[in-house]
Amino acid sequence: MSYRLLFSLVLSLFSTVNFANNIILPDIGDSAGNISPVEEYRTGEAVIRNIRRAGGIIDDPLIQSYLNDLGYRLVASSESQQPFHFFLINDSSINAFALPGGFIGINAGLILATKSESELAGVMAHEIAHVTQRHHARQYEQGSNSIPIIAALIAAMVLGSQDNDIGQAALASVAAGSAQKQINFTRTNEKEADRIGINLLINAEFNPHGMAAFFDTMDKQSRLYGDSIPEFLRSHPVNPARIADAKHRANKYPNPLTAATTSYHLLRSRLKVLASDDKNGLLKSFATELQQGNYQNKEATRYGYALALQANKKYKKALQQTNLLLKKNSDQITYNLLKAKIETDALQYSAAIKTFQKLLKSYPGNNTINICYAETLLKANKINLAHKILQAQISSSTKTPKLYRLLAETQARLNEVASSHQSLAEHYYLLGQTHDAIKQLEIGLKTPKINFYLTSRLEARLKEFKNELVQLSAK
Repeated sequence: MSYRLLFSLVLSLFSTVNFANNIILPDIGDSAGNISPVEEYRTGEAVIRNIRRAGGIIDDPLIQSYLNDLGYRLVASSESQQPFHFFLINDSSINAFALPGGFIGINAGLILATKSESELAGVMAHEIAHVTQRHHARQYEQGSNSIPIIAALIAAMVLGSQDNDIGQAALASVAAGSAQKQINFTRTNEKEADRIGINLLINAEFNPHGMAAFFDTMDKQSRLYGDSIPEFLRSHPVNPARIADAKHRANKYPNPLTAATTSYHLLRSRLKVLASDDKNGLLKSFATELQQGNYQNKEATRYGYALALQANKKYKKALQQTNLLLKKNSDQITYNLLKAKIETDALQYSAAIKTFQKLLKSYPGNNTINICYAETLLKANKINLAHKILQAQISSSTKTPKLYRLLAETQARLNEVASSHQSLAEHYYLLGQTHDAIKQLEIGLKTPKINFYLTSRLEARLKEFKNELVQLSAK
């Protein structure tokens, strides 16, 4: 099942449709305006797990760190106490969306379509505004079926993984019933999100014209798409009046010549390499850009060239280019991580470990560095140290499937069998594979001589997962 369809539908969750009366859906909360922040979070989290199951999320620590920094820079300029969760969608189409619970997804294609960091910040500010203004909860108050619609989408994704026809039919029903209401939703709420978003841009010291500039670009490009209009324009209709209004609001403020950070350009180069199916062609492209001086940012282009060399297993040349970057900025985390990853790929584990240790002296406790370091330590067969680092990360950082997978590997190699199955269960659960998570817990419980404390934890988690499946399969 295509998760692109989900993204266009997620933004139409908040209208009333009749089909929800005809089926019994999971009880995700009171739909009569009493939806709690906890229920909103659970709803958004459930959708994220299903997107992950479809292979729709890129869990890249560096990109995740950039999105968090940019997102929370904008959030910090608001008065909201809402926790936010930003993530990258593995899709070349142009789209961004907000889910209940403060989950905000940005497509890789949208980032590559932006021309400046202020444009990207403008899109994120708009989505943040949907959350801070609680547009989701406000729509719940307008119709008694809103939350079941969210549940229907989640259930449809679950069904779609088992029976594609059933899943597609459920999604099609949601789309057909909510199309007109979605137009009404955007007319009433999009303008407010624009207004609040521009204020966030100003307070975070971004160019307030970034939002209008991106809308203008999308409007011009939409004429070239025909029927293949980007998802962003389907869910965020742009017209001359809306663009003019955004420009008018931005003109009320000074127009700072905000230069994009190097991190923004590095992000774009990294995305180009991650998204490319032709790594050799991309290598030639970066080389040509460097030779001809045809680039926006020389450092980012060299970084992309080094990444492309690494992807093509040209490790010696990749290290040469990375060292050139480090000569210019020896403390840049991104460049040092690239050096360590290249050394790891080239099986130069001792050199890679030294690079990580030097980096951690400058940035102790950095989550991104520690996860990458633990991965190298595992490859270097330094299991105890890797295990110590990962245990600390589980306690302090955002939980990701990769983090639990690495921890499970260290536990298995240290003969902590039951704990390894528990970590694998969390890994599968975050991927939306609840059945596999249950199997891992059941295997873990059969481990000989398992202690009472661990048994209790496994049994409690097993009960939670099984209850969730019961809710999702309720008829």
